[in-house]
Amino acid sequence: MKTFDFILRFDDNSHSLTAKNGLSVKDLSELLSSLYEALNVSDADKLVLSEVRGNCYAINLTTNNELIHENLKVVHKKISTNDYQGLNKKQIKYANKVSSILNDKLYLQAYDESKDFKVEVKEINIPKLPEYYHEISSVYGIITSIGGRSIDGVSYVRINGHNYDIKVTSSQEKKLIPFFKKNKMRFVLNKKVSTDDKQVKSAELESFEPTENVSFNKNIENNRTSEFDDKVYDLFKKRYNIE
Repeated sequence: MKTFDFILRFDDNSHSLTAKNGLSVKDLSELLSSLYEALNVSDADKLVLSEVRGNCYAINLTTNNELIHENLKVVHKKISTNDYQGLNKKQIKYANKVSSILNDKLYLQAYDESKDFKVEVKEINIPKLPEYYHEISSVYGIITSIGGRSIDGVSYVRINGHNYDIKVTSSQEKKLIPFFKKNKMRFVLNKKVSTDDKQVKSAELESFEPTENVSFNKNIENNRTSEFDDKVYDLFKKRYNIE
């Protein structure tokens, strides 16, 4: 079976690293684990640490898959030129791990066995991504809660199936109350999304509409079931100036 070798050689300016004076087991295990994930190696493929060379601190990696070998070249070429366009999250994580190991004291040479390919990594500058980004999108559901922590405070709604607060204006709150736990609605939201885990951290309501053709006042009328409801409805109309 044909195999392909790729070498990661760590050294310092004094050339003091050797097989017995190299990376710690902790750093080496984290580096290799991060690289393994970055290359998306399948169970059918092999990528092994085949040798630690003693005239420096050079890690010899061997694989039976030419595509993995080529990916090793691409990833390390991009890191060497601080070009992170096209690298995925796991590959960026690997670059960060390499940076933490170099720590302004070491440098890395990455090359294949023939040295037809060879790059050197001395300084890694990964652009910092914003913590959050905003996204406009539609969601569907039934309002399960509505209101705020105080009478004069900010109001929020919750929609079934969506585990985050949605900020609403006082005008929107007034219009949404009749639909509480009733009609399925379409909501257009401005969502604040975490760059790291893609989770929605908060949202603001841009617009909404019921998925059924039910008018605002008609919805209230349909949901009144008792004399008590009639009194509540009269108070509601008076408070919000509904004719």
